[in-house]
Amino acid sequence: RYVRLALAETNYFHLDEVEVYAPGDGGPNLALRKPADQSSTSQWSKAHAPAAPAAPAAPAAPAADAPDDYPTAEVVRRGRLLAADLAARGVDIAPATKEFDAVDAAMRAPRAPADANATGGRELYFRACRAVRKLAMSNPLLDFDEVLFVKRAPTLFPHLSDQFYGWWSRPGGGLYVLSGFKGDRPRLRCLTGQFEPGNFLQPELSYDGTKVLFAYCKHYPNVAGVADKTQKDKLPEDCFYHLYEIGVDGSGLRRLTRGRYDDFDGRYLPNGDIVFISTRKGTALQAGRDSAAATCDATRPDSYVRCGGGNHRPVAVFTLHRMDRDGNGLRAISAFENFEWTPSVTNDGRIVYARWDYIDRFNGHFFSLWSTNPDGTNAQLFYGNYTARPQAVFEARSIPDSTKLIFTASAHHSITGGSLVLLDRNVGSEGEAPLTRLTPEVCFPETEGWPKHYYLTPWPLSEKHYLCAWSDRPLPPHSLMSPTDPRNPPNAAGIYLYDAFGNLSLLHRDEDITSSNPVPVRPRPRPPVVADLADADAPDEGAMMLQDVYAGLDGIERGSVARLRIVAVVPKVQPQMNAPSIGVSAEDPGKFVLGTVPVEADGSAYFRLPTGVPVFFQALGRDGTAIQTMRSLTYVQPGQTLSCIGCHESVWPGW
Repeated sequence: RYVRLALAETNYFHLDEVEVYAPGDGGPNLALRKPADQSSTSQWSKAHAPAAPAAPAAPAAPAADAPDDYPTAEVVRRGRLLAADLAARGVDIAPATKEFDAVDAAMRAPRAPADANATGGRELYFRACRAVRKLAMSNPLLDFDEVLFVKRAPTLFPHLSDQFYGWWSRPGGGLYVLSGFKGDRPRLRCLTGQFEPGNFLQPELSYDGTKVLFAYCKHYPNVAGVADKTQKDKLPEDCFYHLYEIGVDGSGLRRLTRGRYDDFDGRYLPNGDIVFISTRKGTALQAGRDSAAATCDATRPDSYVRCGGGNHRPVAVFTLHRMDRDGNGLRAISAFENFEWTPSVTNDGRIVYARWDYIDRFNGHFFSLWSTNPDGTNAQLFYGNYTARPQAVFEARSIPDSTKLIFTASAHHSITGGSLVLLDRNVGSEGEAPLTRLTPEVCFPETEGWPKHYYLTPWPLSEKHYLCAWSDRPLPPHSLMSPTDPRNPPNAAGIYLYDAFGNLSLLHRDEDITSSNPVPVRPRPRPPVVADLADADAPDEGAMMLQDVYAGLDGIERGSVARLRIVAVVPKVQPQMNAPSIGVSAEDPGKFVLGTVPVEADGSAYFRLPTGVPVFFQALGRDGTAIQTMRSLTYVQPGQTLSCIGCHESVWPGW
């Protein structure tokens, strides 16, 4: 009569489907189409009221194809805004303006019912769309003839971390170059036809426009079902993502990384090296050259996220790594304890990337934007460490000839995708003031709702014009899905030209598989080389200089802080969720005290730290109790002296 389902050690339990069977074999699902009552709810719970029986539908009358049935007026309005922008760029907009005027006049003209039912509204709508597309293709920013992009089926497990593990991959696709996209007869050229069926990620074009960096894993249909994926030696080595390089003409293919680690999101640095994301940090207490070198000769254990997973779904942490152009000189340049995503090189030569920072606080938000020097020194907040909406600041890229960036406001519990947002850090580093929503019709996923369509992988041409991918399907829900689950289609997105006025012009769409990550095939400016501050030959320690602990500690009387406690955060070495349960959130990281140091009378402190260890600080009173705790992590590189002004130092706006 009743079925009770519970997990005793957590405060929520959510299901997509319940099946109930009588004792014995082969019986029907007794729960099918039966009502169920929830005695408790969680933040993921949804009410499912029984649907009322539908009344028999009356025969539908033929729909009139009238002008009001199509958003023609909105298409014309957006087209005129684009025309005004392109006129300022020297484009002859007279033909487009003439066409918009003609469509407007036709929409206002009286129309006989017979005309309306024939071609009226539909033809006017497509006429306006054709005019906008022709105008968009005349944009002088399209000073290239080819677009590099990737075809790939999204992951079987829609989650911002799981989407980058090779064992959840789906086969199909490859790297492609689209030619003639401005005309009526575009052409495709595949660069990766020699690969076995697998999955491809995030192509990056070299600064001279001749080489392509990308990630690939071979697809093994049985690997997703392996019960214990923590036993990596029992999995095929090429079921993990690895970095490859190939010429844009399809020549010179070479593999850059090996081992049972996922390596992806490779980006060329101005000096010729490569920065990328990898699970290679693993359980090493000190991240650096030695931790990375150990992964080249053996399969080392992974470290795991605190708030999810299990042996069937181990959620291995990945962070920033660097190597030279040939795949040598591998080293971890981040010592962060949790996930990092989507690095890119800014106009000034630094690296911006996303970081999941939830030390002693709720895990759901706080996928913020950080920056670092290419050698891993001076990692610092760039935007959003205390901003709940948007939730995940992913795929940030510098805009040409601008100090602004474009990013995708994404979700925690789905794949990357959402609303396109312009970030002006000169306005600030928190909240919505620095943001301009380029696609306001798409809510910030999860924190504001779930959008019916979404954008991803923007490539900026200017502050108003972008290449991107767009999906007319909703973001898929967070759960392991079958390859044929209609909620996670393999063909959700295509590549488009988008502008800040709302015009979306199709460049390529494959009816069978998603197309994304469009990149213009042309040379691009090489940012300046940021000099390395770390000394690779120095001992594995650095120094920290605090100018004044009271700067930022409002209300704390000078002389109250006697010492600083330095607390290190260790990697989590087993994949079970919230195990062990630590702290008020049940998912705090393991920690240990490195030591305490005195604070001088003027509020300053100076001390040495081991390199590659993530740490935070506590200001201690004279009785040894904590007055203030840092809610983030920092670390030093070999030979580096890291300094800060004081506790809760405000990050200065600008670059």
